[in-house]
Amino acid sequence: MKFLKCLLFAFVLIWGFLTTHTVKADEWITPGEEHFYIIGGVFLPSFDTSARVDDENIGIGSDIDLQDDLGVDKEQTTFYGNAYWRLFPRHRIGVGYFQFKDEGSKKAQRDLQIGDEIYPAGAKLSSEFTFEIFPIHYSYSFVKREKMEFAGTVGLHWYRINFEVAASASLGDLDANAKNSAEANAPLPLLGLSFRYNFTPKWTAGIHGEVFGLDMGDFDGSLMNLTARTEYWFFNHMGAGIALNWFRLDVEVDSNDWSGELEYKYWGPQIYITVRF
Repeated sequence: MKFLKCLLFAFVLIWGFLTTHTVKADEWITPGEEHFYIIGGVFLPSFDTSARVDDENIGIGSDIDLQDDLGVDKEQTTFYGNAYWRLFPRHRIGVGYFQFKDEGSKKAQRDLQIGDEIYPAGAKLSSEFTFEIFPIHYSYSFVKREKMEFAGTVGLHWYRINFEVAASASLGDLDANAKNSAEANAPLPLLGLSFRYNFTPKWTAGIHGEVFGLDMGDFDGSLMNLTARTEYWFFNHMGAGIALNWFRLDVEVDSNDWSGELEYKYWGPQIYITVRF
């Protein structure tokens, strides 16, 4: 909610600036010629998440489906934002942020080993899973024409992942306050391609993709991220868009705070407002 308030405040400031500093002769901004480009919207994804937390003394942990085993919601609504600065006609810098926070509560249907705790079948478990992404990247347009733009992207996705499970009742030898958590933080490389086509000065569509293998510090695996979007500019400086995003992170984690595996997948629509000047 705090992020949403900041986003709305930013739009108010931008709109105030735009209404008091008009473009010369109110010239229509051609797609690809904007200096600043800001997106803020709502993301309604569907999740499929599995995790494993090992312990050096007990051994390999249980493979856990967060939705089926822990009752975490499969669908969620979250807010996100992106901002781009076109330094030169073919050069752009972009940053963004969004967070998914899932909570669940369910009785264990089987014995589950999570880290150094074993939760027996019948124990009531509560869980929380937080996934944050802060991308920062640079894009260069190999092809830039009036109707289309094709670019390559390099940069970093900074990930913060936190997984917590707690037992709310005593059962057998399990302590009522038994709790375990695992956390991973890492800047992972971002390599991708994007293509945008301008049907008219007011209507554009594009696709962006990042697909690569990871072998970075605590992470070893793969990441795939694909987004298709279309936008319509109702006004010179403000428009709206819809997008469909598919993401998959499949990694082995080996750090002091988490040893195990994570498979995190989501896909769903995005609805957003965009401002440019």
